[in-house]
Amino acid sequence: MPREISAPSLFQLGYYWEAKIFLTSVKLDLYTPLADGPKTAKQLADTIQSDPDALSRLLDALVSIGLLRREGEAYVNIPELAEFLVKTSRFYMGELMLLQDAEWDHWGKLEEIVKTGQPAVKDNIFMNHPELGATVSRVLHRMAKRVAPALAEKIDLSSYKTFIDVGGGGGAFSIAFAQRYPHLKITLFDLAQTLKVSKENIEHEQLHDRIELVEGNFNTGPLPASYDVVFASDILHYQTDAENAALIQRLYHATQPGGVVIIKDMFIGDDDSEPGWNAVFSIHMMVYSEKGRCFKGERIREWMTKAGFDHIVEMEKNTILAGTKGI
Repeated sequence: MPREISAPSLFQLGYYWEAKIFLTSVKLDLYTPLADGPKTAKQLADTIQSDPDALSRLLDALVSIGLLRREGEAYVNIPELAEFLVKTSRFYMGELMLLQDAEWDHWGKLEEIVKTGQPAVKDNIFMNHPELGATVSRVLHRMAKRVAPALAEKIDLSSYKTFIDVGGGGGAFSIAFAQRYPHLKITLFDLAQTLKVSKENIEHEQLHDRIELVEGNFNTGPLPASYDVVFASDILHYQTDAENAALIQRLYHATQPGGVVIIKDMFIGDDDSEPGWNAVFSIHMMVYSEKGRCFKGERIREWMTKAGFDHIVEMEKNTILAGTKGI
């Protein structure tokens, strides 16, 4: 739906007030104390050690934005928001919001980046800050856990025997496919520091005898071979055009004849008049990484075709492409 354009809407769009109010509320962890029930500004101020008057003004702003409710003098969590921002929730993603807050200075350099075409950082968070990167991996794993079971149901792998999850991160998709298809032999391939997180999650699900962990870098040298299903999730937007073309060639060599490759990522829409929200995410990658960006689905199809895959289909709009390797 097109955005409404008016003087008030442009005024609001041009300010970062609401974003900083929201990120501050996460940094102060206002939502976890409210999980126990409604609290007044004074009660919350005592809990988080803040000034009651300043906090009450912040809380009222959160009510205005729609992130809290007010009942008399007390403030109340919105259940949909609490699922993601109460620390005891299994889907807590506050660390990701803290990462957004840490990006504050990087976004201030957007004008310079656009003018010069030069990145403001080297590599990316996973390379520059391994500990923070591991935290982000855990959050991304919790987010992936919400969608992975549905994806495993949607993609029929009942006729395949082997599966490799390339750059599998925390292991959410390996776990989901292992649970959905007990006959499937699964390999998760990623960097050594990432596999520490993968191992924790897989052992927690008691799937260590079903999912093999293999250390390696998918951009340097061949992948383990060969598998009926080769799955790669959210890798492409961290890399250059040339790196991705080379990676998909490696995916092809890792695929058994008659096998399938499944690529999940954040594709920009092929219709130039409706590129979709991933065009905004591509700016995030430009600001916060050295070479990351989102690519059009048609560009990814070109890489797949050149590598040798055929019968390429879009399984989910701007999200999942699948292709087969001829016998």
